[in-house]
Amino acid sequence: MSVTYRITLVQLKRDASGVGAASDKIEHGNHPVEEVIRLAGKLLVLDLSSTKAEPGIIVQRGDKGWRIGVHQGHLRMHKSMSLFDDFWSIDNPAELAELPPFRVSAGPGAAVQHSPGPGRKQHSAMRTVFEAAGLFAAAVVLVAIGLRYGLPQRRLSDLPPGVTIVNGADARATIFKTVAGVYSTGKTAGNSLVIISADGRVSLGAIGKDGKPTKPRLQEQARAGYSGNLACVITSFGIITGIEPPEAVKVGNFQWKKAPDSVTAVN
Repeated sequence: MSVTYRITLVQLKRDASGVGAASDKIEHGNHPVEEVIRLAGKLLVLDLSSTKAEPGIIVQRGDKGWRIGVHQGHLRMHKSMSLFDDFWSIDNPAELAELPPFRVSAGPGAAVQHSPGPGRKQHSAMRTVFEAAGLFAAAVVLVAIGLRYGLPQRRLSDLPPGVTIVNGADARATIFKTVAGVYSTGKTAGNSLVIISADGRVSLGAIGKDGKPTKPRLQEQARAGYSGNLACVITSFGIITGIEPPEAVKVGNFQWKKAPDSVTAVN
C-alpha cells in the first residue's frame, strides 16, 4: 500500500492554479507523493511578481510536517512548516521524491533481498571503510579551514535581514507591552487570530462561530526584537511587527487589525 501525505494549500486556489486570499488554507486531502509533485509543478509556474503573498503547500505525515514554497524561480521544501526553517532547494518538482520526507522505509511486504556472496560482502565492507576514512578526512579539512578563516556566522534558519533580537529584560518588557494586543485577519468567524500578552506569550487560533477565540492551535513564548526601527516579536510561525499597535500589526507580509470587541472582551 502506497504512503499518503496530508496536503494543505496555503494562499492558493483549490486547484493550485492561482494565488488565493491571504487567509486561504484549503485541506486538499490525503494523497501519494505524485500529487505533491503535481501541485508543486503548478506552484512553480505561478506569476508572483505582482503580489507579496507567499503561497505554499504544507505536507504532513504523522506528527511531522514540511512546507513547499517558491523563491526566485526555485522550489524550496522547508524542513518544518515554518518559512524561517532550513530548506532543500530544487529546480524540478520531480526531484521532491528524492528528498528525505518522501523516503519511506519498506514495510513487511517489501521484496526479499538476497544475501550477497562472501566475496561481495568483503568488497562491500572494504568500500565502506574507505568511504568512512574519506569522509573523516574531508571533515578534518573543513574544520581546519573554518578555524583558519572563520566559521559561517549565518544559517538558513537565522532571522531575516533587518531583524535583531533584544536581550535586556527592560527592553524586552517594553517591546512586549508595545506589541501586546489581539489581532485578526478579519472580523467574522473562521478568521485567524493572534493574541499577544504583555509578557510575550503568543497564542495563534481563530475566531469561533460565537465570536470568541477558539482553542489555540499554537502557544509559545516569543522573543523580543526590532524589525528596522519597529518593535516586533519573533515566533516559530513568523515575525509580528508592531506597525500601529494595538490597532494593527504586520504578520509576515500581511496586516492584521485589532480583533472585534467580542474577542477582545474575553482577553
